[in-house]
Amino acid sequence: MKTSTPYSLRRRLVLLLIAAVAAIWLVSAIAAYRLAHRQADVLFDAQLTQVADTMLAIVAGGEVEEFVDELEEHAGRNELPIAFEIWSVRHDRARLLADSPGATFPFPQVIDGFSEQDYSGARWRFYAVQDRKGEYRVVVGQAHGAREHLARRIGLNLLLPAALALPLMALAVWWGVGRAMRPLESVARQVGELDPQRLTPVEENEPLPREVAPLRAALNTLIERVARAFDNERRFTADAAHELRTPLAALRVQAQVAQRSAVTADRQHALDQVIAGVDRMTHLVEQLLTLARVDPANEHVIAEPIDPAPVAARVCAELTPAAARRGQHLEVDDRGACRVRIQPAWLEVALRNLVDNALRYGGDGAQVRVSIRPEGKACVLAVEDNGPGIAPALRPALLQRFARGEEVDAQGCGLGLSIVARIAALSAARFELDDGLPRADGGHGLTVRLRFGA
Repeated sequence: MKTSTPYSLRRRLVLLLIAAVAAIWLVSAIAAYRLAHRQADVLFDAQLTQVADTMLAIVAGGEVEEFVDELEEHAGRNELPIAFEIWSVRHDRARLLADSPGATFPFPQVIDGFSEQDYSGARWRFYAVQDRKGEYRVVVGQAHGAREHLARRIGLNLLLPAALALPLMALAVWWGVGRAMRPLESVARQVGELDPQRLTPVEENEPLPREVAPLRAALNTLIERVARAFDNERRFTADAAHELRTPLAALRVQAQVAQRSAVTADRQHALDQVIAGVDRMTHLVEQLLTLARVDPANEHVIAEPIDPAPVAARVCAELTPAAARRGQHLEVDDRGACRVRIQPAWLEVALRNLVDNALRYGGDGAQVRVSIRPEGKACVLAVEDNGPGIAPALRPALLQRFARGEEVDAQGCGLGLSIVARIAALSAARFELDDGLPRADGGHGLTVRLRFGA
């Protein structure tokens, strides 16, 4: 038989949560980098516009030479992040007035406003503007590398704390999952400590999450059912041992009498008693096997509706010869079509036990009737006899295993009605005991009913 390898639920939850957090963190990092890049573009575009407008105002005021000298002095101390060119446009002739200190290549032709061009082996963004008279033109530019560098710095500043916090988040997830799993571990420990000989429900004094509480409730229900099954089996075993011990002892006594008797008639009587005892033992074993098949049956089996009349007719036909030998009258009274929801084999077992009980305890010449009749939406199966009957106060005790009525037949074993009661419970039918057919002395026999719902 192939067995599955167990795995750690805590480890799986932690890995899934950490993977989810890492994926979210990665997506956030990409989004943060792109956002930082866009913010850097907006910032640098504003810077280009401001620088170009400032230069244009200066050169339009006639301070070009002073401005160029100051830029050269400033460039000697600090590197300028922006390159520029200042042009004079007069009489359709353009003349370069000034450019960035250290510039080695002239700017490419650019249009007014923002544009992007390849310059000095890299991608640049330019901004060009003219004054109102069209006499001066300023072009400023910046390499995309500077923008990328700033975007990376902004992204790292945003993501570095989150990256450092990721291991702490993993530890928090591990601790949180472990703490959430404690109730499940507690239930598992209690189940593992259960004594097979004394099954008790799992304690419910500790609050559990909604996801785990149904598991504990289902376990307690299962434990209670198993405990009841064990109790029933122990009681059944003890009762069966007692019931088997008595007929076995009687068989031994009769066999010894037959062995020691010198009189033929006494020996024959003892042997007849041995045969009768064997018959009783056979009947007892058959009833025990039937009860063993019915008792652990699945209570959730949904049977298809069937017509009980053919089953009743077949059972009565099988038992009619035995009834005729004792002068008993056995009949089937089918008063209308109705259907019952029960396993066919169970219905046959139930009817055979009821009819057999009626014939056994009814006495010679008894009348036994099997009736099937609809009552509203219900279907009632009844086995009635005019035998000695059972007092109403004693009828509930007949449902116990190995219980017999006041008039005990030596061949009875007290299991028939308990088997029928169990079948009725499994089939959602009501089991009823009532007065039976009237007797000549004014009394009544016994009626056993199985009332099936719609």
